[in-house]
This record gives sequence, C-alpha cells and structure tokens, in this order.
Amino acid sequence: MSKKFIISIATLIAIGVIAAIAIFLAKGYTFSPKEKRIVGTGIITITSEPDAASVFIDGHLTTATNATVSSLSPKNYSVRIVKEGFISWEKQVSVKEGLVTAVKVTLFPAIPTIYPLTFNGVENPTLSPDGSKLAYIVPLSTSAGIANKKAGVWVWTQTRNQPISFARSSEPHQIVQSTSIDFSKAALRWSADSKQVLATAGDNNYLLESDRLNSDPRDITPLLQATLKSWEEDTRLKNEVRVLAIKNTTFRQIASSAAIVRWSPDETKFMAGKTEADLKVYNLEDKQSLRSGDLRTEYSLPTARAHIWLPNSMHVILIEEGIISIVDFDGTNKAVIYAGSFQDDFVFPWLDSSRLVIISSFPTPTASEPNLFGVNLK
Repeated sequence: MSKKFIISIATLIAIGVIAAIAIFLAKGYTFSPKEKRIVGTGIITITSEPDAASVFIDGHLTTATNATVSSLSPKNYSVRIVKEGFISWEKQVSVKEGLVTAVKVTLFPAIPTIYPLTFNGVENPTLSPDGSKLAYIVPLSTSAGIANKKAGVWVWTQTRNQPISFARSSEPHQIVQSTSIDFSKAALRWSADSKQVLATAGDNNYLLESDRLNSDPRDITPLLQATLKSWEEDTRLKNEVRVLAIKNTTFRQIASSAAIVRWSPDETKFMAGKTEADLKVYNLEDKQSLRSGDLRTEYSLPTARAHIWLPNSMHVILIEEGIISIVDFDGTNKAVIYAGSFQDDFVFPWLDSSRLVIISSFPTPTASEPNLFGVNLK
C-alpha cells in the first residue's frame, strides 16, 4: 500500500469526521466536558404581543421578541419578558434535547386606559351563553329624578371578526322600551342559543328577540316553565356532548361530577371544582407540552371571588374585592389590570380579548350613574 494512498484515505476520513462534527454542531449538538460526550441542545422560540420586548434568560439580556434562541443545554431556564409600559412576564421554561419549546406571551399594559361606553345608566347586565351579547337595562330615571328617554332593555352585540367599537354597526340597540311596561327592575335571562332574552317584570314574563325592537312584547307566563325546561335541556345536552368528547377518562369524570365547570372558548380547556376557591384548569389539548416533554395538564388557579375565561383561551380573569387581575391559564403571571370600584363583580371580556367591560360610577353630580366602562388590555 503506497504512502500516497494512505494519505488520501486519511484525508477523506478527516474530512468525513469534520463534516460530521459540523453537521452535529449545526443541529445543535455540543460536547459536554462534564459528561464527556456529545449532547444535544434545545431551542426556544419567543413571541410576544406586543413584540420587540426584551428577553432575559437566567437574568441575562439575550434577544428581543420575536426571536429564536438556539443551542441551549437541556434544563429549566428562567425566561423574563420586559417592555416599557407593560407588566413584565416571567416563567420557568423547560428545554428538552432536540426539541423546540414555543413561548407565546401576552403583555398587559401597566396603566390601562379606562373610558365610558354608555352614558344613560346601566342596571342588571347579563351576558349571553356564547359570550357575544350583553343585555342590560337603562333605568326609567336618573338619580336626580330626570326622566330617561332611552329607558328599557338594550343589547350590545359583538362578533369574533369585529369587536365592539364605536362604529354604528357595533353600537348597542334597544330591544324593548319602558313605556306601558316598566322594565327598570326586570330580571334578564338568555336563551340557550343566545338569540332571545326573557325579561321578568313583576309577575309577567316577556320573551324578547335580541336582534330587533320588540314593539309588542310577548308575555309567555303560561308557557314559562316549558320554555325554561327546554332551555335547560338544550344546555344540558350541549354540556354532555362536550364531556363525552373528553378522551381522558379521569378528566371526563371530573367534568361530569364538578359543581362548577367553565369551558374555554376554544373548548380545549375547562376549569372545574366544587367551589370558586378550589378551581383547577384541565388542559385537553396541550401540543406544546407534548413537544417539550412536559405532560402536565392540570393547574391550580389563584383564589378569587370569580374566575372568567378570556376569549383567547390562554388567560383567566380573576375578580377580587376591588381588584381585577389576569393570569396565564396555568395560574402563573398574575397581572393586576384594574384596582378601584366596580359593581356586582361584573366583568365582560370582548371577543378579541382587547378590552374588559365593567360597571362603575364616579362620585360627581354628572357621573354618579352606574355605566359601562371599557378597560383596555392592548
């Protein structure tokens, strides 16, 4: 065997080894002096709304959203997202060998904008089952005793493609007037399909169509029990379909036996428990957890007087005494959105998750009536 041939073989072997090392490095593999072997690394992709936020990994400024951080050794990292004017976000993120961990963050404003949405007074707000419509009563007179020309029952409708705005198509509309019938103290209830409102005024029960003015409201008192039974049956059947679709038998049992069950708008999660104090979130479709190797699908929520899903299905609204907060669905990153007076523990999230609606008033002669106020989340 000639010397030249041996050199050629050695050269080819060296090139092959170098190429293999280059490929391993390109795929994120690195040599670990501690383990004395080549080990794989992981990747974190970080996106935020709004974007261009600073990303700190284990306390070090690393990049800005939206970005990819590669060649990370498999372990848990402290990821902190910071942007001026917004509440910071922080969580322990697990990086697995050879996997991509996606981190999607919503940052909420540190000082939200609060503004009035109605000006004629609001009583008894009632949200429809599908979360797209709000029924409420405009009282007959103001606290100063002035007659209210817009008295009656009103509905504010929004769609998923067009959030509530000041555009004419999104303005609230009156569905019945308080003229011959006084609806100022009426109790309101939505039908199971969110198309009708039952207004109970005294001993009379009026069924109102939610999409138009009911000039001659229909009294269905003789049919009341049958109507309510039909609505309750529709709701029961819908919930049964949701529960039967749960593949995890343990979670199916939890959903069927819990006293409180609230489904996320996309129906991939639900919160359940015996009382508001012990609610937990159960994640039915957590592809991110499966990719990262984290199989947790059950999360405890902070204690609050009420828990409401934000329409993006990724956050939960917490209602406490004089405080409204938002947490990630796993119970982390509690952000106080509003601290002040609001009535009846009422919080109404808009379908695009851009705003909350509350009922409040100000202690002044011209603004003492309870009205709807918007609280911006973006």
